[in-house]
Amino acid sequence: MPSTTRNFVWMTFTSPRFRYIKGDQWELHARRIAAKFHAEYARHADDSWWSGQFEALCEASSEFQEYWDSQEVLDAIDAPKVLQCPNLGILNFDFVSFQVLNDTSLTVSLHVLHQDDTVEKMQRLLSDYQTRNSEHFESFQGI
Repeated sequence: MPSTTRNFVWMTFTSPRFRYIKGDQWELHARRIAAKFHAEYARHADDSWWSGQFEALCEASSEFQEYWDSQEVLDAIDAPKVLQCPNLGILNFDFVSFQVLNDTSLTVSLHVLHQDDTVEKMQRLLSDYQTRNSEHFESFQGI
């Protein structure tokens, strides 16, 4: 399992900040992550790393254990996402994911902005970032 995916599983079940950001969408997200982990675990039944991760996640999160025990199969492809950003408020996205054809262990995922105030909020965030880091951006203008 790529380290970014592994970290995402841990972040989902152990980070209060991540849980806050996901807001009302956290439980569905967590169920999907547990189901995805379950499917990957089944493909690597003889790998001690996977059983160690499973045991550690069960110990770290009773919710992970509960969702694992439910044995749900959930599709995480093409789903709406709502994030609670501390400084911007609610952000709405469509989540689209594609599996790389020649390497099924790789996935490309996109968060597509909804055409509501999410676009304006993200533009404001980018503008604020560029203002705070203007020296960095100016150094690239000559390239």
